[in-house]
Order: sequence, then structure tokens, then C-alpha cells
Amino acid sequence: MTLNMFENVHKPNPSDEELNAQRKWTRAYIVVLIVIMASVSYITMLSYQTVTTIVYKPTLDEYANLPKSADCLCTNLSIPYHTFINFNPQFYEVCKSHFIKLNGGWMSLLYKSYTDQQDNKRNLRTFQGMAIFHFQAIQAMCRMVIMAVNNELTLFLNSTLTTVEILESDLFEKKINTTINSFCLNTMRSNFLYSLQWIRNMYSGNGLISALATNWYPVIAFEATIGTIYMKAQKYNLSSCNCATMPGCVEPMSLELNSGSNWTVPGMMIGCLPLESMLESTLECIYDQDCLDTITETLLAKSIRALSSTQTRFKPINTTKLITTASELFIEDWGVKFSYEKYFASCQPKTCSYVSSERFHIITSMSTIFTIYGGICILLRFIIPIGFKFAYKCFSRRNRQVTAMDTT
Repeated sequence: MTLNMFENVHKPNPSDEELNAQRKWTRAYIVVLIVIMASVSYITMLSYQTVTTIVYKPTLDEYANLPKSADCLCTNLSIPYHTFINFNPQFYEVCKSHFIKLNGGWMSLLYKSYTDQQDNKRNLRTFQGMAIFHFQAIQAMCRMVIMAVNNELTLFLNSTLTTVEILESDLFEKKINTTINSFCLNTMRSNFLYSLQWIRNMYSGNGLISALATNWYPVIAFEATIGTIYMKAQKYNLSSCNCATMPGCVEPMSLELNSGSNWTVPGMMIGCLPLESMLESTLECIYDQDCLDTITETLLAKSIRALSSTQTRFKPINTTKLITTASELFIEDWGVKFSYEKYFASCQPKTCSYVSSERFHIITSMSTIFTIYGGICILLRFIIPIGFKFAYKCFSRRNRQVTAMDTT
């Protein structure tokens, strides 16, 4: 009741009126201070603060424990793919088998069969006369595919992945899978198939004549020192398909048995051009031991081991044409492996920062409250006396006006 926080040290004996006014100011000061500080404490304890946390040179384990909103800037912005991606393509088994080995038993057998047919002037439009060229075409195509794949892989792996911030593991995996699929399906296939189609269009569009006379053959009416040689188109499928109008004519290839009869070789085709007929053929015979035994017995050679159909993904064997296999680049499996750990090490993030919202801690809250308390105390010591004096003047003026009206 007697507390006086506004005591004037220069007037040690104030009048009763001044003393009562100072005590009123003190009571108002205490009430206002309590209300303000209670409000400030309530707001401070319940409010959230924004905290920025910085982690220097984080390890992969530390990065994994950071919030997904963390920003980690890479030291190396451009990272070559070969630092974290590895390719080990597995090619079609035929491309690495003894059936296309240059000096292997199978190619030597087919070449001997062709020379025998040629020397004896026998029909070359048989397995004995044409098989060597089919497998030479397969050999050339396998070699071209392997070379193209290796060249394209070198270019791709030396290109770079550009990222300003390090990618999260799931986003990294999606991005790399998309990049690899685009490379495998679009770049590789389009480049190889474009070259293959360009070759096919070149010799068919220009009417090139095969040295094997499979599409055109010469017709000599009579012998003369100077004369004209006329070329006549070959026909296939019982003369229903003419190479002059349809360069892609094909029909089943037959093997001349020792008995003199013809035996149709499963899957093998013959036509206007060896490449076209080879692309329309299947390779089911070299996966069938009985088929190979029939061929080797006819050609008077040792038995040749067939390939296993369980080693290839191009199935069914008896219906999958070589053009289908070629469009898949003769690749059984790309053997792609990529490492997020190696990508993280190549990125080398210097700092990771993230912003979080959390309630004020007790120590922080008390520090804030005491800081505000000092300012409010000083402010109230100025405001409250002025406010009381202003209110007193307003109240006194109103009383005088009321008294004057009553007197009147």
C-alpha cells in the first residue's frame, strides 16, 4: 500500500497529494507490467523460431540423416558418368560362338562346301552354296555392333552429369535410370539401325548385282567377240516373287542330302541378297543338335556342338528373326551398375544447410523475456506518469465544464 516506485529524490518530503499520485502510478505500473510480461511470456513460450543449421563436409551417413529439405552444394558441378556408372554388356551368344569364328570348324566346313559346289558347277542356291555367306554376314554384323556399342559407351561415359546440388538417392536412381534407358533405346538403336537401313537401301535402290547371282544372273544368247550380256531377275517362292520388283524376296533354304533329295533347313532362308535373307532367317538350327547332325552328316564332317537355348533372352528361338535380334543390338544384358556412394564422393559437398522451426528453449525464452522486461520497465516509467497527468487534465476540464453548466 505504501510502495512508491516514482519517488522524487530531489523532493524528500512531498505533499500528500503528490505522494498519493506516485503510489497510484506505482500500482498502475505493477499491474501493466504484470499483464505485459505475462503476455510476452505466453507468446514467447508457444511461438516457433526459425533455425538454420549448417553441416560442414558431411559424410554419406551424415547426409542420409539430414532432412530432405537440406541444401547441399556440390564442389564438382560436372561429374563424368564413368566415375559412378559401369557397363559390362553381354552380347548374343552367337556373336562369341564357334559358329562365326573365322578359322573355326564350322566356317571352314561351310567354305569347303561352297568351293565344292562351285568347282562342280552345282546349284549354289542351296545350303551348301549359300550358308557360308549367311554366317559371314552374321559375323560382320556382330563385329559392327560390338564396335558401335564400345564407341558409343566411350562417348557416353565421358559425358558429364551436371548438378548444382547433390541429388537424393531415390531421385538420383530415377534420373540415372532414365538417362541409361534413353541412351540404350534411342541413341544406340537409332545410330546402328540407321546405318543398317542405309546399307540395305543403298544396294536395293541402286540395283546392285550380287556376285552370287542370287538377284540377277546373266543370259548369253550366243558367243561373240563383241556382244551384249543381258541380266535376268531371279525368282523365288515358286516364281511368285521377282527380284526386279521385290529385292526382299526369300524362300526356305534346302540342303541337298546324300540321297539326292532336298531337306529344308529349319529357319534358314535364301533370297535375292544374302543380307536380306539372313535378316529374315532364324537361328534355330544351331540350337538344335539334330539339325546340326543332319548337316554335318551330309557334309561328311564331325559333329558340331549346338548352342543352349537357355543362354539367350531372344525367344522363342524358332520364330525370332535375326532382324529382331539385330534391332536389340545383339545384347543379352547391358550389365549396368551405378553407385550412389561414388557419385556422392565425386560431388564432394562442402556444406549442407537446412532451416527448421522449433519452439523456443527455456534459456532462450528467459533471455528474450528479460531483454523485453528491461525495455518495458523503462518505457512504463515514462508513459504511466504522462498518462495519468493527461487523464487528470482531461477529467478536470470535464468537471469544470459540468460545474459551469450547473451554475448557469
